[in-house]
Amino acid sequence: MGNESVWNVSVRSVEREEICLATNTDWQVQAQGFRLHFNTDLPNLRTQDQIMITVGEWDKPTWAAFIGTAVACGPDSILLYTSPHYESHLWNAHRIERIFSPLMSIKGAQNVVDRFGLFPPFHYDEITKVCMAAEERSNLPKNLSVTIRHTSTGGLEQHLDLYFEDIQQENISPAEECNICLQLSFAYEGEHIRVQLDAVSGFAASFLCHKIVVQLQDT
Repeated sequence: MGNESVWNVSVRSVEREEICLATNTDWQVQAQGFRLHFNTDLPNLRTQDQIMITVGEWDKPTWAAFIGTAVACGPDSILLYTSPHYESHLWNAHRIERIFSPLMSIKGAQNVVDRFGLFPPFHYDEITKVCMAAEERSNLPKNLSVTIRHTSTGGLEQHLDLYFEDIQQENISPAEECNICLQLSFAYEGEHIRVQLDAVSGFAASFLCHKIVVQLQDT
């Protein structure tokens, strides 16, 4: 991504603000968020963008970098969803970088956000199906499909199909009897998308791809 996705910022204030995700649905959940006001405008930052926030100087004890989701955006503020562990760091944030925008780069992502309130990282969800398209010629693009059973804190379940097209530079472990996802994350890497699926057990993968499609299964 280019410089339009990186902002040098100066924080004016940080306020705790409760976030309600998937309001007025069975999936509704309350979460702790943080409203950051800046002395800097943030053009082109979008709702649901996944951003990296950098604090302090590299190789210094105060340096830190962590990920959050922009739940709401204004011209000089964001409502950030991130771990409360990072609250004390937010005052000293000096750089924001969009690392991925699911609404821009995953076809069908809006339906997922409408259902869950954000695009989830699938912590501790079960991967129920994995299929790598077999090609007779090794120089042809590979495609990967993964089905995940997402479970809410209240025990609701939703199956999602994820399709990754034109897989490159893959490092993929085989699926096992029990495949539990630790986290699914995305980042831009040149003209590609870097997909990282870390596992608690079983199937794990890291690869580049050109296109991602997600579809909610009917329940």
